Amino acid sequence: MSESLDVQSEDTNESSTSHIKAPISQKQNTVGLLSIFETPFRPDLIHKAYVHLKSHSYQPQGRYPMAGMNVVADTNDPPTGRGIARIARAEGGGGSRRGEGAEVASTRGGRQAHPPTSEKRIYKKINKKESKLAFCSAIAATASIGIVTSRGHKISKYLEEYGNNLPIIIEDDISNYTTARDVMKLLESLNLTEDMDRLARRKSRSGRSSLRGRSKKIGKSVLFVTHDNNAHIHKAVGSLPGVDAKSTSQLSVLDLAPGGNPARLTIFTASAIDQVANMAKSTRLEIIKTYNEITSEAGAQ
Repeated sequence: MSESLDVQSEDTNESSTSHIKAPISQKQNTVGLLSIFETPFRPDLIHKAYVHLKSHSYQPQGRYPMAGMNVVADTNDPPTGRGIARIARAEGGGGSRRGEGAEVASTRGGRQAHPPTSEKRIYKKINKKESKLAFCSAIAATASIGIVTSRGHKISKYLEEYGNNLPIIIEDDISNYTTARDVMKLLESLNLTEDMDRLARRKSRSGRSSLRGRSKKIGKSVLFVTHDNNAHIHKAVGSLPGVDAKSTSQLSVLDLAPGGNPARLTIFTASAIDQVANMAKSTRLEIIKTYNEITSEAGAQ
């Protein structure tokens, strides 16, 4: 059985002891993980799926049709023979605006040459088989230490204590955590707080982004994957920067590979791993087997 770590939690009224489970080793876990975690790593498909899924949250945008054209301007008649450019110029009886280039795209305050239109198709579609293979590949990438660390996650202290035990699998008790304090104690027991500390070292950006209220980006840290959509931990992690919680039914490539860059540091519950294994028993497993057969035949030739 897995060892339990006793952490003393302080409370204003009374003190209680909360038992935080250590990661379950893959040997002790009875779930057949090999089916989905042996999916070939396809960063190209993961990035493609991310771009297509991200486009589903975009909003159509356009421009006012008469923007930059609400001015009386015209070219000279005839346009040549005056020693000046043939650009359209503002008319008027006086003032600094008279005679200046106006209305056309190459002038100050004129219209845009090719403005965005609300009719543009921004909803991108992807083949079902590609989407499923990208999802399985993103899940399999969470079990690779090299891929996880290449994204920037700091897990050296975790590896020193628990060994090369990825993905991280925890008992289902964490789904009942209701406060951010309990989640922080769990991360401290797993030596994963160093991954959260790296987000605090980000520098603020200056310029236009600062004027528009986005001077500082919040990166992505630990992702909790639970089996229940209504798990209390989904709200408990709300105040922790970079920490998210998703159920298996809500899980997508957007969560597993933020920015299209796999793989995110992920903590699964034991029941969530069962559901992930069931995903591999569906048509996703057939796609993976077909892909492996095709690649093996191509390599033999």
